[in-house]
Amino acid sequence: MGSRYISNSFEETVRYGKALGDSLTGGEVLLLTGVLGSGKTALTKGIAESAGVREVVTSPSFTIMNEYSGRLLLYHFDFYRIDDEAEMEDLIGDFAYREDAIVVIEWGEKLKDRLDSFVLVNIALQNSERIITVTRRRA
Repeated sequence: MGSRYISNSFEETVRYGKALGDSLTGGEVLLLTGVLGSGKTALTKGIAESAGVREVVTSPSFTIMNEYSGRLLLYHFDFYRIDDEAEMEDLIGDFAYREDAIVVIEWGEKLKDRLDSFVLVNIALQNSERIITVTRRRA
């Protein structure tokens, strides 16, 4: 069973990301799902803030991965342009499940069947609201 949160603004989505980030201790892989513009990067900004990242967090759409340092490392992937699950798995291989890091993957839903443990965060748009549902799967 997961948790559910309703956001009405960019700021609320960032704030919820920070609250979610406060529950992370390192070693987690988060798969963010939702349509373009749903707030995946905004949520990641909050997670980064919680992890002590002081840099500006941007979507790694063209670079595929951005790395940030704080009390925990944050590896932020964007797989919008990648369809091959094996390639995705290879790209996160050196970073996933590290005790000193959090891995956040935008468009990572294709990895659900390839990973043993993850936090699935779905962001659904409904009128002006963002409905954020979080489900954890542990190995």
